[in-house]
Amino acid sequence: MNKFKLTVLAASLGLAPALAHADTNADILKELQTLQAKVQQLEAQVKAQQAQISDNEKATSEASKVANHADVQVSGIKQETESSGFKGLKITGMIAPAYVYNQDQQASSFVFLNRSNGNPGAYSLYNYDNSYFGGAYIDFQKKTAGGVNWHLTLAPDRGAGVNMNGNSIVHEASVSIPMNSDTKVIAGQIPDWEGYESTWDNQTKAITHNMLFDFTELTAYTGVGLDQTVGNWEWKAMLANMNSPRYYYGGAGGRAPALVFRADYSVPGYDNADIGFWGMVGKLPNSNVDAGGNALFPTGTSTAQMFEVDGYLTKGDWGYYAQAGVGQQAGAAYNGDKAKWWGLSGMLTYNFTPRFLGFARADYINDSKNGGGLPGGYMNASSGGSSTGFNGVNGFGPGYVYDPVAGAWSVVDPNTGANRYALSLGWNYLLTESTTLKMEYRYDRSNLPTFYNVSDGSYKKSNNLLAASVVVSF
Repeated sequence: MNKFKLTVLAASLGLAPALAHADTNADILKELQTLQAKVQQLEAQVKAQQAQISDNEKATSEASKVANHADVQVSGIKQETESSGFKGLKITGMIAPAYVYNQDQQASSFVFLNRSNGNPGAYSLYNYDNSYFGGAYIDFQKKTAGGVNWHLTLAPDRGAGVNMNGNSIVHEASVSIPMNSDTKVIAGQIPDWEGYESTWDNQTKAITHNMLFDFTELTAYTGVGLDQTVGNWEWKAMLANMNSPRYYYGGAGGRAPALVFRADYSVPGYDNADIGFWGMVGKLPNSNVDAGGNALFPTGTSTAQMFEVDGYLTKGDWGYYAQAGVGQQAGAAYNGDKAKWWGLSGMLTYNFTPRFLGFARADYINDSKNGGGLPGGYMNASSGGSSTGFNGVNGFGPGYVYDPVAGAWSVVDPNTGANRYALSLGWNYLLTESTTLKMEYRYDRSNLPTFYNVSDGSYKKSNNLLAASVVVSF
């Protein structure tokens, strides 16, 4: 038998079982067809995934090109920012026009960047119905290499510069130079550190300020000092001119530095709580004159000592603020003797809603010694009785009585000054993130007739004020 015959025989023998099991082969064929369909499906999925991978690679390549281009642009912007001096620069600002009604002064008008006497060329007069509100400022802060911080605040007709340096628009111009992680050297013109109230409308609840802020606190310091933080304590001190950029009085002398300090303790366990202590010992400007109009102090200064404690606590919807101060200054009283005063202020706030806040504030100043007197010697014999002077508008100084024989009002007792009270009620409404509406009613009272009534030329023991303001800041 040859090979061909053997092969045919073998094939015949192999097909015999298959023919005998035709049904089984049909099942196998069906399974093979099903398996082939699944393989084809998997091949299609693999092709789709490969296409997606290819598309992703293209997109990644394009995104990488865009990112590299953006990096180049950002790097250029950073370099331009640094070379232009904008690195570390922060700019903020505020504008806060107000409307004020003063009953005794018969004044009802908008208040914004004004001089209270209406004379653009004259000094701005500081009264409790014409203080820092109704103003605007722009603030620049820049941190340079080594952590040096530079601070400039410009505030026309409303800043510290206007109140102590003619018509200067500079409210603050200071530098802070770190010596180590805890201690900094501070220098320049720095606004006063006293009290629980800030200067600007976007940082206060009421429109007017409390009486201690207006009448017993200082304005600014010009000098050099240290600022140090240790644990929960921060203390700072300066050797500086008080309320003056330079003491120089036409050859009459002017060496009048003072030491001023403040310490703050952040109370642990609260998100927002602080107790502060402040004091000043040295010379203050004194503009007091005698009955003939002659300066009591040719150098323009006299010795003063002032101390104060303040604090605040906010918890939930409630806010609590308090302040107490005491002070004296040689030759600053109405009768030319030593001025002595002490005062208290407290404020309570409550958030009725996240946007709507109500407040109540009460103030008291005891200023009865020597006819009354406050820092700076404003209570002087030549202008103390003037209807347009410090006394008639703000309610300090000796009381007045009407003399029917002379047909005029005259001082009752030049050695006894008025004690003053004030109560303010009002609300704030946060209209937008940067805009706040304010309303305030204020009642001021004296134990003597010291408020000048413009309508009939008399002196009263009380005055009413109503104020509204819109504060926009960025």
